[in-house]
Amino acid sequence: MGETKEQIIQEIGQARGALDKDLSALEARFKEDTNVRVQAERHPWAFVGMVIGAGLFLGLIFAGLSGD
Repeated sequence: MGETKEQIIQEIGQARGALDKDLSALEARFKEDTNVRVQAERHPWAFVGMVIGAGLFLGLIFAGLSGD
């Protein structure tokens, strides 16, 4: 109980500032990690594989629909 009210308020303010900074960094990283262009640049072969897989999947679906 050696801290004064002002010291506690200052520590809370510092903690709040640190949390705001961490939250901003987390938000920026989330936006970057969910950006398709960024992911395509980082992992081009995985992106190509996903596009081919999606094309095959859609082709099978539409081939099944037209065969009825």
